[in-house]
Amino acid sequence: MTERLWIAFVVIVGATAVVGTGTLALSILLARFERRREAARRVVRPAILSRLHGPDPEWETWYDGLSRIERHVARRTVATYLRRLRGREREELTRFAEAVGIDERARSSLSSRLVLNRLRGLVWLALLERPVSRRRLREHCTGRAETRAGAARVVYASDAPHAARDGTALLCWDGDDRLSVFALDTLYRLNDDDATALLSLATTEGTWWNEELLVQALTVLAHCRAPGAETEAHVEWIRTLLEHDSPRIRAGALVALSRQSWSQSLRRRVPVEQAVADPDPNVRTAAYELLGRWNDEASTRWLEYGVRNDPNDRSRLAAARRLSRSDRALPDPPSDPVRRTVDWVRAEHRAPRRVATGWS
Repeated sequence: MTERLWIAFVVIVGATAVVGTGTLALSILLARFERRREAARRVVRPAILSRLHGPDPEWETWYDGLSRIERHVARRTVATYLRRLRGREREELTRFAEAVGIDERARSSLSSRLVLNRLRGLVWLALLERPVSRRRLREHCTGRAETRAGAARVVYASDAPHAARDGTALLCWDGDDRLSVFALDTLYRLNDDDATALLSLATTEGTWWNEELLVQALTVLAHCRAPGAETEAHVEWIRTLLEHDSPRIRAGALVALSRQSWSQSLRRRVPVEQAVADPDPNVRTAAYELLGRWNDEASTRWLEYGVRNDPNDRSRLAAARRLSRSDRALPDPPSDPVRRTVDWVRAEHRAPRRVATGWS
C-alpha cells in the first residue's frame, strides 16, 4: 500500500513538473512574440499611415520587404483601419489588400477544411465588401452556424443583389440554431429598411423554427421598418402567433406588432381583449406597450382598464406609464395597489421638472 502511494506521488509530481515547465515555456514564447509584435507595430503603423496619403504607396513592394511578423502586424492593422475608416483612405486600404493578395486568399480559404480558415476568409471579405456568389457561399459556408453568420455578413456588406433575402435565409438556415449576438445584429441590418425578407421567410418556414429562433425573429421585427401594403398578408402571420402555446412567443408577437401593425385593418384583427386577459403578465405587459403605440381612443380605454384591473404590479405599471406618456389622465385609484402605481407614475412624470427647476 505504501509503495502504491509512493508511485502515485511520483506520478503526480512528475505530471505537475511537466505541466509547469510547459506553461513556463509557453509564457516565455508568448512574451517574446508580443515584444517582437510591439516592435513591429512601432514601425508598420506609421508606414501605413504615411503611405495612405502618398502619391504612390507601392504596397506590394513595401509588403514584400517586411519580415513575417511585420506582415502579420500589417494585416491586423489594415483590418482595424478598414473597420473605422471611410472615403479615400478606405479605398486605398482595399488596394493594399488587392496588391498583396489578401482578397484572393480570402476567397480560396472558403473551401478550406478548417473552420477557422473559412471564418478568417469571411471576415476579410466582409471588411473588403467583396461579393461572393450565392452558390459558393451555400457550398462552403452552410455547415455551421458560425460560417452561416459570416456568410450572411458578407452578403450584407457587399450589398449583393437580393442581399436581404439570401442573408436572411442563411441565418435561419435550419430553424434549430439560436442566433449569436453577431448573427442577430446581421439579421437586423439586413431587414432594417424593409422587413419583407424576414417576414416572407417566417411566413413560409417559421412553423418549424424552434422557440428561441422564433422569439429572436420577432424581436428583430419589432425594430425593423414595416413593409409595403403588398406584403400585409405576411404581417398576418404575426397575428396568428397570438394563439401560440408559449407565452414568450405570444409576447414577442405583440412586441413585433407594435412596429409592424401600421394597417388599420390589421389592428382591427388583433384580439386586444384576449391579450389583456392573458394569464401570463409578460404578455399583458407587451399588450399595453402595443396599445400605447397605437394611442387611439379604443387603446386608451384598454389602458385605463389595465391600470384599474391588472393584478400584476409590473403589468399595471406598464399600462399606467403608457397612459401617462400619451398625455392621458390617469384614472382614479379604486384600490391601494392601483393607488401606489398611479402615485409612482405621477412621481416619475414630475421628477424631471423638479430637477430642471432646481438647477435653473
